[in-house]
Amino acid sequence: MKLSSILSKFLLPLLLLPFLAGPTLVFAQEDNTGTNPVNFTYDVRFYTEMADLAVGNGSLLTNTFELRFPLGANVANVLGQESGLFRDMGRKAAFRIKARHKALNIDDPDGSAFGTSNVSGIGDLDIRLMYMAYASQKLLVATAFEVFFNTATNSALGEGATSFVPQVFFVFPGVLGKGSLFVPGYQYVFDVAGEEDRANVSRSQIDLYFVWLLAGGKNWLIVDPQVVIDHANGTEPMLIEAEFGFMIAPSVGASTYIRPGAGFGGDKPYDWNLEFGFKFVWR
Repeated sequence: MKLSSILSKFLLPLLLLPFLAGPTLVFAQEDNTGTNPVNFTYDVRFYTEMADLAVGNGSLLTNTFELRFPLGANVANVLGQESGLFRDMGRKAAFRIKARHKALNIDDPDGSAFGTSNVSGIGDLDIRLMYMAYASQKLLVATAFEVFFNTATNSALGEGATSFVPQVFFVFPGVLGKGSLFVPGYQYVFDVAGEEDRANVSRSQIDLYFVWLLAGGKNWLIVDPQVVIDHANGTEPMLIEAEFGFMIAPSVGASTYIRPGAGFGGDKPYDWNLEFGFKFVWR
């Protein structure tokens, strides 16, 4: 079955689910910051990342559209189910999709895989399904399965492979003070199909995610170190990013943020990066 047929039959209905249940959505005064990865809300994000590449004397600009929503009431409404499994699923499962547009500039004919390049276009598309496996006041455990599709319009704008990414997250609320979260996570990325002239994809990513809600939830601070163990190339770069955000309109979940970062170690993807964006979070 062609990829376009798969997307039209299965992905498009999923994308329409949040809007099919539009009249039932209720805005809430609860945590609308979108900083808790296991707080399943309706969530639309637009953000831009600028990165100074470590190889190739170049830069990469990535514009991303992201959509998240819980799987529960929407599915039940579509199926006409008033109660039961699908109605309750919204507390247990959530869906996410990311679509990217990239602009790459490299000027290094001898040192990089793509030589001198100045290209722009669509990047790889990915979707993720997350499931809440365990929940208590002191610990929450979530598992996820993500798929990266080889949809880039130019080889230089993607990984050249379709990859599967199983993930697990552990959420510890309040261990670093009131309004804080500590969320260590692990994911393994491996390719299942791809271009023959591209390197195999096999890497582990260990993510340590710290978040503090400030000023009663009006602002937040995130510190996010990540270690990437590239099994295919034998390298272990480290990435560190920090994010500061604030609510523009808490009642409707509108917020903005800025997120600088830096790379360290061999084969780091960038020397530094800077991301900024907008989020709209509701329940």
